[in-house]
Amino acid sequence: MRKTTRILVPTDFSDTSDAALTYARTLADSLGASLHLVHVFDDPYGNALVAEMSPSVYDSMRATELSQARRRLLRRLPPADRKQFHGSTAIVTGSPAQAIVDYATDRGMDLIVIGTHGRSGFAHLILGSVAEQVVRTATCPVLTVRAKQAADVRETAEAAVAASA
Repeated sequence: MRKTTRILVPTDFSDTSDAALTYARTLADSLGASLHLVHVFDDPYGNALVAEMSPSVYDSMRATELSQARRRLLRRLPPADRKQFHGSTAIVTGSPAQAIVDYATDRGMDLIVIGTHGRSGFAHLILGSVAEQVVRTATCPVLTVRAKQAADVRETAEAAVAASA
């Protein structure tokens, strides 16, 4: 069995992604693994609707969005956490599922912990599932987390800490 030393957590800054990060922190802490957070910037300014926009307006809007994404990443994995978990944050571009799988493969990740909204039926058919595509195509194991699962892990960890004090 391969030892888990590098954990990747993709984030879209949703509550579900935050739940996956909470779960991954617990895993990384217990395994002594490094923790890496990645956001896929699906560039909304690269489509035909904005093709007529002036380059300076496009560049300014894109830079603002990327800057906001960087700040949001740093709030989720601040410098102290990056140090504790020997972690990193990154922003990549592309189709979300493929970009996540490529990032994990290129950087030798041992595990991907990804939040899933758990959609079913028509919503799943129309919206698809990035998590499902990652599970199907990743070269390393993928753990999917729903918000409730992460809350249960957090409560268990807090109870263990309180009991040991």
